[in-house]
Amino acid sequence: MNNLGKVGRIAGAILLAAVLAAGMATTADAHGKPGKVVKIERLPESLRLPGAAKAQRLHYTSTGFDGRLTVVSGALFVPPGKAPKGGWPVLSWAHGTVGIADNCANSISGRSQRDIDYLTSWLAAGYAIAASDYEGFGTPGTHPYLNGKSEAYGVIDIVRAARQADRSLSRKWIVSGQSQGAQAALFTGALQDKYAPELDYRGTISTAPISQWQMTFDAVKPFVPDTPANPFVILILAGTKASHPLTFNPDVYLTAYGKSLYQKAITTECYTAIAQLAVGKKSQDLYSVDAAEADRLLDLLIADGEIPIKQHEQPIFLAQGTADTVVFGPATTVTAGQLGAVGNELTYRTYPGVDHNGLMAAAKAEILEWAGDRFGR
Repeated sequence: MNNLGKVGRIAGAILLAAVLAAGMATTADAHGKPGKVVKIERLPESLRLPGAAKAQRLHYTSTGFDGRLTVVSGALFVPPGKAPKGGWPVLSWAHGTVGIADNCANSISGRSQRDIDYLTSWLAAGYAIAASDYEGFGTPGTHPYLNGKSEAYGVIDIVRAARQADRSLSRKWIVSGQSQGAQAALFTGALQDKYAPELDYRGTISTAPISQWQMTFDAVKPFVPDTPANPFVILILAGTKASHPLTFNPDVYLTAYGKSLYQKAITTECYTAIAQLAVGKKSQDLYSVDAAEADRLLDLLIADGEIPIKQHEQPIFLAQGTADTVVFGPATTVTAGQLGAVGNELTYRTYPGVDHNGLMAAAKAEILEWAGDRFGR
């Protein structure tokens, strides 16, 4: 392809993306406020949760990272049978890291067996499930990965939208999240009382939340040249760029190989593929970061994604596996202590020998019992 043809195709792609984004913005503005249904689609059989009587993909309005109205996608699953008096209680599910490219969104690509097993247990226990994809994930724009407010708004607003899509749903709801979603869940618990006072919130379940960014950076040392390359940093750079589009440049953090992974991550490849491409690589193969650049990134992560330490309106269940090599366990313990110190009704559980992916299964029975108590079941 000659250079003019290549430039033309790139310009065309940019124009198309701008048109799609403008269309979504117009659609959001037409609905006036967050939590309104924009579009409902039936999920294909391959994306349904086992045992769900109804499975739909929702587009709905929400508040973006910049405070503007935007359109977010997600899924709704409703149990079989007749709803109890007052309607099905709602679990708003906040998913863990799966990537940034639109094709990786759960309502498009499906869910891991780990997540399916966990969510199916909630369905069997009589909860409807509203599962946000988060802002910019499956919809125009780049997902502002680990921007806590953006995630929380999407998690809250899908409950509002789900109740419009299906009148059998209750005002009573609870949030559960894992990893990235565990961070989202704690932001949700901190924000929901002022953001959605018309709903009846019952509590926060957070398993292995990323927190204490300074402590985590000091422990993980993601930019020490000869340490194993951390693929999560690729997503972090993309998410930070999305949250700070005019002031943050990820290119200055990346080598040529890192830039190639970054482009794959924001366009086509999900997290598992990016992690595979980083296997055997050192940090210096992907990242080229000086101390000032590292501090700049850390400051933005703290501003966008540090767990709010404040008193929640409802109780918190916080869990961490001691064999977790993805989320730094001592940081979760510090966060638990801080949340308890400001007066929260906090249940903190550690699970000996349990790793990141095993935590949901290990804690599930206790979580469901704890949630049942919140609803008087």
